[in-house]
Amino acid sequence: MKKINQKITVLLACLALLMFSNCSSDDSEFSGKERIPVFAEDDMSLIHGDSEKSWRITEVINEFYDPNYHLEIDIDCLEDDIYTFNNEDLSFAVTLGESKCFGQNNDGVFIADEEIFDGELVYMDASQGETIYMRFSRGFVNSQGSAQGISIRYYTLAELSENRMVFHREGAEFLGEYREALVFEAI
Repeated sequence: MKKINQKITVLLACLALLMFSNCSSDDSEFSGKERIPVFAEDDMSLIHGDSEKSWRITEVINEFYDPNYHLEIDIDCLEDDIYTFNNEDLSFAVTLGESKCFGQNNDGVFIADEEIFDGELVYMDASQGETIYMRFSRGFVNSQGSAQGISIRYYTLAELSENRMVFHREGAEFLGEYREALVFEAI
């Protein structure tokens, strides 16, 4: 009976060793995909240029786009806006172009006399780890104050170079596989 228990113990130890030796932390199993990195606080200087730097949104990725949602935005209303990031308070100012994001609702009643835009860069430890996030707020109000709305979203920095940056919302693990993202190009 002792020999059987010893054999079972040796067999279990071999199985455990085999299981753990087959585990790999190597990313080669993801066939060349690159994980979204985390960024250091110092990387914000590429965004604001150590003073201020202007960017334009060139692409909006949104798999969940709902044209019936009155706060939904798309590239048509963003592509002529200019976003100027500032290193003083890490906010950004939006210079609106001619195309407005909010205009008429389905009944043809004008609801957006004024568009509201606000945002800032934040370095914090949140859902994607300690990295750079962007708070992006867009909304509207009419002159009577009877119609208003605002959407406040946080995006995580996914890509950053001198001329391009991508902020995405949760759900993506690898570069380029974004379900919701804002793609910026330096001006």
